[in-house]
Amino acid sequence: MSTNWIDAARTIALFVTYIGTSCIGLYLIKSSPTWKSAGCLAGLFLYGGGAPLWLEILPPLPPSFAFPIAAGGLVMGTMFTGMVFLKEVITIWQSIGAAMIVIGILLIAGTR
Repeated sequence: MSTNWIDAARTIALFVTYIGTSCIGLYLIKSSPTWKSAGCLAGLFLYGGGAPLWLEILPPLPPSFAFPIAAGGLVMGTMFTGMVFLKEVITIWQSIGAAMIVIGILLIAGTR
């Protein structure tokens, strides 16, 4: 297996983990009754745990490439988390906006 494929797989895994921990952390914070609850503290830990992952993502990638993908992934992940776990209703305009974000991510990723 080529080193480039291993590096790409590692970077994708880091992005997915970063987005996943951030979204789960935000969900736990949002669904907690108080900031002192175990759920809120776990959410803060998970959300804050994304920082070291971000620091692993950045060195091999230019920020102009990494940041839009991470930001778009966070928007999509947060929207999905809200819809599934918090029963939020997603409007047609939000769906169109999400589709535009995905297209933008694909365009950015395709130039790399």
